[in-house]
Amino acid sequence: MMTGQEFRTGLFAALQQHGFTRRGSLMRLPGDAVLTLIGVQKGFGEQWFVNVGFWLKQLGRDEPDLIEQSHLYFRLERLFPQYREFILEAGDLAAKGQLSAYHKILTVLVDEIAGGLRQLGTAEGLADAYHAGRLTAGFVTKAAKELLARTT
Repeated sequence: MMTGQEFRTGLFAALQQHGFTRRGSLMRLPGDAVLTLIGVQKGFGEQWFVNVGFWLKQLGRDEPDLIEQSHLYFRLERLFPQYREFILEAGDLAAKGQLSAYHKILTVLVDEIAGGLRQLGTAEGLADAYHAGRLTAGFVTKAAKELLARTT
């Protein structure tokens, strides 16, 4: 059975291929207007979740050290619902198909999800996702909602 540390290490290595860098327990991808944060969190039992935060530079000075301090944050499977099943199975370290799902998530992370995160990690990408209704399954601060609502 894989450990939580092994789960995190593989995911972080895949993200580094797309320019993310590690600082503390998070992976970061700075952009002109948005800082994208990725972290791994233990849930109940042997379930681990991948969390994504977006910190809007226009709304704050001090970059956050926790995803929960971001202006928007989500679980990865809620941002990319088409991959929900195997993202969750990859994070369930006790699941029978966990290792297979984990290898699949690493491949899809490198090939597709990281690019999607790069696109979302821009002012335009977040505004487009907000107006398309893609950001309803997570936390969005009032200030971020107001900023994104007036951005076209």
